[in-house]
Amino acid sequence: MASPFTTARPQSYAPVPDPVRSRGGRSLPPGPSTFPGGVALKFFRDTPKFLLDLQRDHGDAASFFLSGELFIAFFSPEGVVDVTVKKQHSFIKGVGFERMAKVLGTGSLTNEEPIHIRHRRMMQPPFHHEKLADYARMMHEITRERLARWDHGATLSANEEMMRLTFQIVAQLLFSTDIAKYAQGVQHHMGVAIDRIERTMLPGLDRFDELPVPYFRAFKRSADYLTGVADDIIATRTASGSLGDDLLGLLLAARDDEDQPMTHDEVRDETLTLILSGHETTANVMTWALCYLRDRGDLWEQLAAEADEHLPLTGAYDVRSILSAPVAKSVMSESLRLAPPVWVAPRRAIEDVEVAGVAVPKGAHVLVSQYASHRNPAYFERPNEFVPERWADQFEASLPRGAYFPFGAGTRKCLGDQFALLESQIILLEMARTARPVPIAAHPPKAEPRATYRPSGGVASVIKRRGL
Repeated sequence: MASPFTTARPQSYAPVPDPVRSRGGRSLPPGPSTFPGGVALKFFRDTPKFLLDLQRDHGDAASFFLSGELFIAFFSPEGVVDVTVKKQHSFIKGVGFERMAKVLGTGSLTNEEPIHIRHRRMMQPPFHHEKLADYARMMHEITRERLARWDHGATLSANEEMMRLTFQIVAQLLFSTDIAKYAQGVQHHMGVAIDRIERTMLPGLDRFDELPVPYFRAFKRSADYLTGVADDIIATRTASGSLGDDLLGLLLAARDDEDQPMTHDEVRDETLTLILSGHETTANVMTWALCYLRDRGDLWEQLAAEADEHLPLTGAYDVRSILSAPVAKSVMSESLRLAPPVWVAPRRAIEDVEVAGVAVPKGAHVLVSQYASHRNPAYFERPNEFVPERWADQFEASLPRGAYFPFGAGTRKCLGDQFALLESQIILLEMARTARPVPIAAHPPKAEPRATYRPSGGVASVIKRRGL
């Protein structure tokens, strides 16, 4: 068993090309002009705003240098589709994902070809539609039990409570057991790791990983803690002599085209990826949704009516019905537009390639950003406002491909997108029917954009039970 933090990049991956350190007479998109170091300062101070400013000032594409290396950002739907779908094989994962691999190893969020396609094929069965009905029942039962503990008028942290709820759901679905002893540690160390991934993403900062610098030491401690938790859980399962029929059991039983299983390390990396994607990201977007809905009592009443229609208290669960509940679907679509959990997708060109008419040289860093693209005024009126009503009348179908991509696109699109939407809409609908946290602050909190798009602080809230 090898720790992802110290494991070298797999030799089967495409080699990382040398960076581009000068314009070299190339015809590149325009970019920001500022004093030396000014771009890096603006980038680190508020990266989402930096990207929005690029989009506003330079349009569909912009170029700039960070740590002496060329970056090109694409904001048009055409650029997004070229990078993520049509010409995706001309790129490898970029700087942020390189740092994320220190925590998630070769999990599906971070891996490259040929490992990616092998894992993706092996992991498809747990997310088939027929499995979602079983997951829906468990998601609903856990949500109802958690909401029953909320007393009318009590105060709590909405983000922390959503973290607890989604961790309980993913733990039960992954491991079919109570792993409460790990909950506090996983949430703390995942938070540290996510912070360090984003804050140490610039080229060259990895040189500090093995030095006695407390900030970087904390990154390694948290990554190793998470690895240890997953190792322990998997070892306990395999020692039991029964694989089980939960997600972990399905991963252990999965076989590739040559009838080979995943190794222990591969199962561990996918387990950590599922914990992150089924816990951290869902909790964040649910917290943002609660903030956006704070003063929309009209929508909460509509959601409560939808809960009675689409979310049964007894009987079978109709996944299609839950996912198609119009108000819940619109609320989640708008929340994912404004606060996409994965808000920027760095890539690196491994060959010369043309993207949306721009010649991208081999070695250049390339950015597409859900956060910026979802605020493009050419496709979204009042782009910075929460307007779930915009999603009525097949609005999404009217958008050009690449204008809205909260779960990514191409073969890298999130395998668990329907799982995440199902989890989110069940929680939202049951809160509308039973009890919900109402944020105390009149406005959404400041964002803390790290490896995921997190709300800053705990989002202090007051419980409002329906009918009281």
